[in-house]
Amino acid sequence: MKIAEAELIDVISLRDHWPIIGLGHIKSKAALPKLYELLQDSIGPIKVTIAHSIFQICRDKKMVDIVLNTMPTITNPFELIDILYFLPDFEDENITELHHNYRNHTDYLVAYNATQALGLPTDEVVKKFRDMKE
Repeated sequence: MKIAEAELIDVISLRDHWPIIGLGHIKSKAALPKLYELLQDSIGPIKVTIAHSIFQICRDKKMVDIVLNTMPTITNPFELIDILYFLPDFEDENITELHHNYRNHTDYLVAYNATQALGLPTDEVVKKFRDMKE
């Protein structure tokens, strides 16, 4: 595992979110300095991804504010969908409230995935968007 961790740390950058996600998943304390450094230069979805990984590793509460401030700046539905699944991990009532707001998004896939990421039934979302088409 240490070899894989070292290789992931060597390749983390703002161009590829998968190593960042992996380092958070394995709770790599060795990656923290580089993750904090990347966080300073990041924007949008990659900033939320980095904040999520840092939070997974060390529970840094400052990451909650970063997520709360960054999420409203992300408007691309496909970028939103990916990061919605990170939000429940923060177990923060303000992030949860923000997450619930995405259930009313005008884009079907965002609303559907926000609901699914919260572990809630998606039937309401499907019905709402079907009714809008009729």
